[in-house]
Amino acid sequence: MGTKPVKKEKKDKVDAARENKIKNESLATELHFELLKQYAWLASAIIGAVIVLVQLEAIAMGKDVYISLGLLALSIFFSLVGQDHIVDSLLKGKNIYQISRILKLVRITSMGCLAFGASYISSGII
Repeated sequence: MGTKPVKKEKKDKVDAARENKIKNESLATELHFELLKQYAWLASAIIGAVIVLVQLEAIAMGKDVYISLGLLALSIFFSLVGQDHIVDSLLKGKNIYQISRILKLVRITSMGCLAFGASYISSGII
């Protein structure tokens, strides 16, 4: 009789650990997706601000504006590619940990383009 409760405790611990791993995986997937969505949103907001500044003639339309808009558009593009990669990978049965290296590269590239685009246009304004 003494061995049955111990066996059940082990099984409960294994089930709890498995459930925790599934919850962590779901949370990590959701956070990656949301982070990429926020990068795209921020880049589009900065593009809107640049367009307003050009219309108000606060900044002159020139090479600097085109380069900045191009970098911000690249940030949006990489964010959308990252989101698409998450969805495709999950549909193929992969988990978020298997694709984390690629997602890290996509996130860094997207954030880098966002930072360079915003700082490039900011340097021309200041």
